[in-house]
Amino acid sequence: MEQPPTPSKTWGLTPYELHRTPQEAVTDNTEIAVSPRSLHNELMCPICLDMLKNTMTTKECLHRFCQECIITALRSGNKECPTCRKKLISKRSLRPDPNFDALISKIYPCRDEYDAHQERVLAKLKQTMNPAALTQNIEEGLRQQALSRNQRKKVTDSESNDTPRKHHGNSDESAGENSMCGDVSSEGPSTGRPTNKSPPEIELVFKPHPSHSDSNSTQVRYIKTTSNASIEHLSKYLAMRIALEKQQINPGARILSNPPSDKYNIFISTSLAEGLLLLPGNLSLAQTSEKYWHSTKPMVLYYALDLQAC
Repeated sequence: MEQPPTPSKTWGLTPYELHRTPQEAVTDNTEIAVSPRSLHNELMCPICLDMLKNTMTTKECLHRFCQECIITALRSGNKECPTCRKKLISKRSLRPDPNFDALISKIYPCRDEYDAHQERVLAKLKQTMNPAALTQNIEEGLRQQALSRNQRKKVTDSESNDTPRKHHGNSDESAGENSMCGDVSSEGPSTGRPTNKSPPEIELVFKPHPSHSDSNSTQVRYIKTTSNASIEHLSKYLAMRIALEKQQINPGARILSNPPSDKYNIFISTSLAEGLLLLPGNLSLAQTSEKYWHSTKPMVLYYALDLQAC
């Protein structure tokens, strides 16, 4: 009896692979400058937060870890990728990556010298760190966490004390409330209340404004955040990040204890003649994407220092 042919395995492309722009290979003597911070993030193990050693790569999601770190994590009963939570059955889901180890050895030929440099940097940061400002920042963080916990507790208590209402008759008010409850229950369990779903995330590419003249803020930045965040949130985030980067360039500067006074304007490219459009601060990222950005690619925004606010 003839057996049916075995179906061939099919491979599906992700939306990123479908829409990404292919990059041409560099075949000449062009030199590419990479910041030490971004390079260190690529060479860092997500478990021990140190440089990768005896690199192991997951076969499913291609995330890299130190061999000792990932095997210890699997033996402890965590059968998933520590980075993306994809299922890892056993050590068979890992493969060694000697090419990446060779790349690290090319960039850092002496591992002991790198470790000594890291210790010197940490010692220098401890010397320049202001204990009073650090204590103040920690206390402020703990206070904000306590306020957030109290607010969540109040919301939970108010929801538990709510009792379902009984509707009698066929009045317009009863019909309207019943129809509203029906619409809500279609989103989740039939409890008369919507389920708490976290808002979707959105990917952003931040580029400096073409006419921006501040040499300290010319870096292209990649951000992934909730779509409920507003343009004003992004402006404050940029001011804080750029202020911290300026402080790292000048280690002797005083550690930030108050929000920076600089304000950054956020722009988006449009098809109109004026080119870049200034976005209002109260506009959310979801509204910005729906109104100006009709693409599945990461949304491209531009930032520039607001000279009028300085």
